[in-house]
Order: sequence, then C-alpha cells, then structure tokens
Amino acid sequence: MLVFQRQANNFSIDSAKREVILSTGTLDTPKLLLLSGIGPADEIKDHEIPLIHNLPGVGKNLQDRLFLRLVTTRRPGGYHRTSYIDTPAALAEARKGWATHQSGSLSSYYLPQMIGYFKSGQVTESEEFRDLEESTRRMLKREGTPHFEIISHNPNAGPSVRSPEQYLAIAVALMNTQSTGTVTLASAHHSAAPSIDPKFLSHPFDCRLAIETVRGALEFLDLKCLKKDEVRLAAGPAECGDQEILDFVRQNAVSMWHPCGTCKMGPSSEPSTCVDSNFRVLGVQGFRVVDMSIAPILPR
Repeated sequence: MLVFQRQANNFSIDSAKREVILSTGTLDTPKLLLLSGIGPADEIKDHEIPLIHNLPGVGKNLQDRLFLRLVTTRRPGGYHRTSYIDTPAALAEARKGWATHQSGSLSSYYLPQMIGYFKSGQVTESEEFRDLEESTRRMLKREGTPHFEIISHNPNAGPSVRSPEQYLAIAVALMNTQSTGTVTLASAHHSAAPSIDPKFLSHPFDCRLAIETVRGALEFLDLKCLKKDEVRLAAGPAECGDQEILDFVRQNAVSMWHPCGTCKMGPSSEPSTCVDSNFRVLGVQGFRVVDMSIAPILPR
C-alpha cells in the first residue's frame, strides 16, 4: 500500500493495475525509495526498515550547480537598477502598479538580465584539469562545453549595498563540476526531511574552477563600458590570490537549485545505476522514476 499525506489528510493506494510512477524530485525520490526499503542495504537496516531491494546507488551521485554574486556600486547618474526602492513612496508605487495591472518596475524585475557562457584557458591548463580522467578532459575541451556562466544585471545585490546606493550585480555559476554528494535518511519517519550533503567544492577541480570563474567575472566587471561608472567592489574577494578567492567562494556561494542524479539512469552493469533507459527501477517490477533524480550528469 502507498500512503500519501497532505496536511491532515491521508490518501492511500492499495494496488496498481499496471505500474507505479514516482516523480517527487531529486531530494524526495531517494527519501521515498529508502523509506520503502529500496536502496543501500546498510542504510535501510540502520533505520530498521524492512529491505525490499538492495540498490546501492539510491541517494548517491547528488549533483548541483553552485553560484554566487559579485556586486559593484555605481556613480550617480549611471546605471540604476533599483530606482523603485530608493524611497518608501517609490516602493509603494511599484507595488501598486504590480498589484493593479501587473505593470511598472516590479513587472520587469528579472527581464534586463543577460546571460553568457564562457570557457577558461586557465582551467584547462591547470594541474587539477590534468588529473581528471581523459574522457572528462575531452568533454571539458569541447567547443560547446562551458566552464562558467555569468548572469549580468541581477536584481538582487544581497546585504552588500544600502539604499540609495546604485549597484550592478552579476551572478556567476560553476559549470560541469565534479563533486558529488548524498541524500540519506535522517529518520525512518515519513515526515522528517532527508539529510542532504551536496559536498560542494570537495573535488580539487571544482576549487580550481571556482577560482578561475571568479577571476573571469572580475575581468568582465573591468570591461571599459562597465568600469567607467564603478565606485567600489561591494561584494567580492578582498584580494585576487587563489586562497582569498576560494575563501570568498566558500563563504558566499549557494546552490543554484538544479539538483539531479540521486537515482541515476545507466547500464545495469554499473553498481551505481538505479533505473534503466526506460526509467524502470532495477530489481523492482512495475515501478518507474521520472524526474531529474535519474539524470546521471547535471545538464548544461
């Protein structure tokens, strides 16, 4: 029997005529599988859950994208992203326009952003790159494979800027990282959140990638068209040495909310595979998973 709970109501399914399809996402799908007794045998037994099928890859291979913001303040009369919050009256007017007609400053909150994808010669020339497997090096060198992403004119500057300062914020994201994390049970109770450990920056290559990504973003901010109106770097590393940049990343980077891989698709010969190419859970009849947990790598 499958039992679903929504607020105070329970919904149960006694049986399925053909198949059960699970689609609860990268974080909840492994949790539900583990609670159902499908996953690494030792983890399931630790919570005194009856083992249905030993599937070692469930909850492993968690991949996610890491990003952070760099912010510069701008001279008066330059680019002004936040005029609608300069005064309480301006903010009230912006809220009124959105509430009444879905128009005004808040209607274009994210629209002025521009996104670019970049490669870094410093990354592919690094010792950390040379230590990767040959197939991974080939992938990272392909023309269409980005190393990092820049999203310029981001509306959120965080706590680094205080009104009425004008600012330019850019978000930078690491692409094709190599670190993998886990999703495990924190409790055998269905209402308990799972234990999530993304293990960001646990791979040496990702640390090098983070350093060169921030350097590339700082070079972007130094472009003449942007530099001419800059007053100060409000959010960024204090110095440009490797350790200073890496410390800044560790203190400020967060998930970009693109997790995948915790119930990955692959050949049955690989111990970490959870579903086949038809989304069927290995070793369990009439059961498929159809969400981003099955993606074996983080899509670009």
